[in-house]
Amino acid sequence: MKIETQQGFTIIELIMVIIIIGVIAVTAVPKFTSMGNVSVMGAAQMIQADIRYTQELAMAEHTETGKRIEFTSGADSYTTVDLEIRDLPSGVTIDNDFTVTFNSLGEPTAGGGDSVIILAGGETGTIKVTKYTGKVKVSIN
Repeated sequence: MKIETQQGFTIIELIMVIIIIGVIAVTAVPKFTSMGNVSVMGAAQMIQADIRYTQELAMAEHTETGKRIEFTSGADSYTTVDLEIRDLPSGVTIDNDFTVTFNSLGEPTAGGGDSVIILAGGETGTIKVTKYTGKVKVSIN
């Protein structure tokens, strides 16, 4: 005599799978909705590197007039020390006018203590140049 067994999932197993999928979805959705933060962080790091490059170039070349980098409010690009236009990532804009000039010692002679602010997707990034040392600090809000 042959015993027949039924194969399939119980209702409890199905409910557990649905709960697990729900938990995964709830934790994954915020990662995709904060893409503005990724754009702002990338742009802030790019600006930080260019400001540091400007400072290092001013120290290396020992020019009397110094080297500067300029940011214009509402723009999606900025002008570097080599007069090169650097485009920001898509959707990122500069929120304020800002120019920083470094002397041959790497000190900011203009713009020190001030910040450039960038915006994207509701996120804000601030890149601050410390007044006497020229240290560049990035913060994302």
